[in-house]
Amino acid sequence: MSQSIKQYKDAHTVIYGSTSLDRHVTEEQAGHAAAWEATQKLKKSGQPTDTQSLAHTLEALARQQADRLVVDFGLDHLDDEEVKRHAVAAAARIAPEFATA
Repeated sequence: MSQSIKQYKDAHTVIYGSTSLDRHVTEEQAGHAAAWEATQKLKKSGQPTDTQSLAHTLEALARQQADRLVVDFGLDHLDDEEVKRHAVAAAARIAPEFATA
């Protein structure tokens, strides 16, 4: 597992695995967690994704998941556009490894 993938999984654990969120969660952590959650949801869905559209699909799902994360976890102190930006960037980095998994 690459270092960046570990970073996304760790951020996911901090946010989705916690019973009480720390107010020190950053936009970057939230974006990484959203991207990882989107990846896991895509994997669990079993939907076939071709390699060419995978990055675009993951980025769209990550953007959607970022919106959901900010609302569902009460992270309104974060800049939601920054969270989405980090989520999309992380999804773009996850896609090549996801495609080969």
